[in-house]
Amino acid sequence: MRTVLLALAIAAAATMNAATFQSGHPSTTDNDDSCDIALMPAATLLLPYFEVDVKSPQTKALTTLFTVTTTTQYPQIARVTIWSDLGFPALNFNLFLTGYDVQSINMFDILVRGFVAPPNGTSSLTEPGDRSQPNNANPNFASTAAVECQINPGPIPGSIMSDVVSALTAGTISLCGNAKVGMTHANAAGYVTIDVVKSCTVTLPTETAYYNDLLYDNALTGDFAILNPNDATGNYAGGNPLVHIRAIPEGGAAATFVPTNLPYTFYDRYTPRATPAMDRRQPLPATFSARFIQGGTGAFNTNFEIWREGVTGSGAACSDYAKNFGSAAAVADVVRFDEHENPFGYAPCPILCQPLVITLPEASSTSTSAPVFPVMTGTDIGGWMYLNLNNGGAASYSKTRHSQNWVVVSMYAEGRYSVAFDATMLSNGCTAAPAAGAQIGPGPNSVP
Repeated sequence: MRTVLLALAIAAAATMNAATFQSGHPSTTDNDDSCDIALMPAATLLLPYFEVDVKSPQTKALTTLFTVTTTTQYPQIARVTIWSDLGFPALNFNLFLTGYDVQSINMFDILVRGFVAPPNGTSSLTEPGDRSQPNNANPNFASTAAVECQINPGPIPGSIMSDVVSALTAGTISLCGNAKVGMTHANAAGYVTIDVVKSCTVTLPTETAYYNDLLYDNALTGDFAILNPNDATGNYAGGNPLVHIRAIPEGGAAATFVPTNLPYTFYDRYTPRATPAMDRRQPLPATFSARFIQGGTGAFNTNFEIWREGVTGSGAACSDYAKNFGSAAAVADVVRFDEHENPFGYAPCPILCQPLVITLPEASSTSTSAPVFPVMTGTDIGGWMYLNLNNGGAASYSKTRHSQNWVVVSMYAEGRYSVAFDATMLSNGCTAAPAAGAQIGPGPNSVP
């Protein structure tokens, strides 16, 4: 009788799961099989926005720092790619991390001093701690990794650094002539991705070969801080966790295509077309709720530091990167609510005569008082914004879908206090973005 009851229970559970979950989408109760982005060890870390003053002395220069930690006993190799704010990969390097290792990076050191991790960099020659496995113990490392990672990374030649800084400030690089690969601004700006890989090569995420190098261990965690030590222009600091993007399913050797329940992936626009989900990384959402406060006696200000997926894919020409701030990069919908629930938005006349098309590059930091956001009238100095950052997708994607995004809220007061935190996701990466003007609210948990 007990055997019969057990069989009936198993059959009932199977029937319930078949009725609840749709084929082709995350379909288990395992928390790791999810499109929800959480602060958990991951295979990819995203720094949505960085900024570095490359002209001032280090004691006065605004800079961005980030830290990468591996949470397992096994060594890991982390490939760091620095991208311009138009999504051009300007520089990459590798960090060799022993088991339970932590590595801090100051981007001022990289962009101004030409050192990744002074004074000695990071190397497979570093002796692991007594709780760590040997530096050759990761079974998924390439056979050449031990040699490749011994001298990594060394000082960066000045000619390369001047080119990189030009890409991140003037938006031009010698490789691309006069083509714009970034926006023009006084400080270097862009975003950073950090991936677990099998070797210390220098392939880029825009290259097909990169996806034969990716690994899938959810082992990394990290954080970042933006510091402005200049008394005249800042004197503040703010920090936040990096965006933690997990591999699903996790683990296994590189250069193997393992099916995933994710409908598409973080690197979807770059992965090989024959294996579009080869990276297995969770996708990011399109819609957010972001708190703001601006003005008042405390001279409050809020910046939204926004990362957006561009429209250029693998093999893009230099002239293509301008599209990541063109009409193809338009934002679907922005509505501002004050603290009395009054909405302010952009819509065609005669409803609201502000028919403004909002465009943002792949990485940006914008004050909520800037005209790119709807103007708020009345006496309130705070509220929240609904951000539907979908750009409509592009033909180069594996399927029609929304674009991916992330938002960090940075608040300032009295020119000396600062705090940063992630905006609230109103949906996850598996949720189809609503159309502009649709009812505002939390999205469903999966694609319909």
